[in-house]
Amino acid sequence: MVTFHYIEFKTHCHATESLEKVKDAVENLVGQELEMEVAEAEGYYGNPIRILEGKIERNREMDDFFERLPKEFKAELLKDLKKRTDDRCNFFFRVDKSRAYQNELVLTEGGNSIRVRARVESYPSKKKTAIRKMEKYLS
Repeated sequence: MVTFHYIEFKTHCHATESLEKVKDAVENLVGQELEMEVAEAEGYYGNPIRILEGKIERNREMDDFFERLPKEFKAELLKDLKKRTDDRCNFFFRVDKSRAYQNELVLTEGGNSIRVRARVESYPSKKKTAIRKMEKYLS
């Protein structure tokens, strides 16, 4: 059963951070090497920021990613399914970036994070259908 079109990972690398360590944090979260695009940006005070984005699209890799998540982590995601799913069938959550670098997966609402967006395959393409599918998938 195909559950996702893709899973996208996005984070920022500030001038005070090592690009390699930030990439490692994302790959620790994903559980594999990930090809990432790096875009240059500028912060509010002119500080350089690099934006890293990567995506997995193979069913096996997407399933492996969710299987790696600890039970407690999945339980937290299940509790907040409605607020984590938008009307376009995107399922969102954030993982603490510095903890991911240390191979710990911790949900966060903060800014120093890796944003995960999973595009749920849902027919018809409705939030309610996507939520039902995610409930089944995470249980």
